[in-house]
Amino acid sequence: MSESTRHQWIAVHILPYEGDVRAWLRRHVYRLTPADVDDLLQDAYTRLWSADFTRIGNGRSYLFAVVRNLLIEQARRSRIVPMERLGEIDALRIPSEEPGPDRRVSARQELDRLERIIAALPEQCRRAFQLQKFQHLSLREIALEMNITEKTVEKHLALALLRVLNALKEDTDAMGRPSLPGTSAYESDRSGD
Repeated sequence: MSESTRHQWIAVHILPYEGDVRAWLRRHVYRLTPADVDDLLQDAYTRLWSADFTRIGNGRSYLFAVVRNLLIEQARRSRIVPMERLGEIDALRIPSEEPGPDRRVSARQELDRLERIIAALPEQCRRAFQLQKFQHLSLREIALEMNITEKTVEKHLALALLRVLNALKEDTDAMGRPSLPGTSAYESDRSGD
């Protein structure tokens, strides 16, 4: 990998998180001075420079892990380590961008709900919607696939989107949140009478 490519990769995937690391260190490792933090980050960049970037999936997590590992190495090399420092290092938890179990369950429920709503659409609307949203086909490609005109595809997509939005709104309103006038499917359908 060229030097300019390495510079660019670090600028995009690592530098934006330096402030997060500094704040994380201030919150959790109280005995570090600003100069210590600067030295620690300089050591982290030195390590990052020699890393194989193709094996790094998440630059933010990798930076946090490198800094934590440097702190552990410093503590091991030091002849006298304050007990507080050991506790601080042990307590360090690398912030994760992964959603927690509650967010995963919630997301799964939302996906199941959306799948039920889509399954309830009329067949042509559902097919056009799935081809556009899940297979990322253009209007022309959908028209060819379904053997209909692009204008008909537009109508199916508009109807599908309206029904999905109304179903989502009705589900939300049914969970005890106040509904706005004219937002339910019934009221939307009745407004055209």
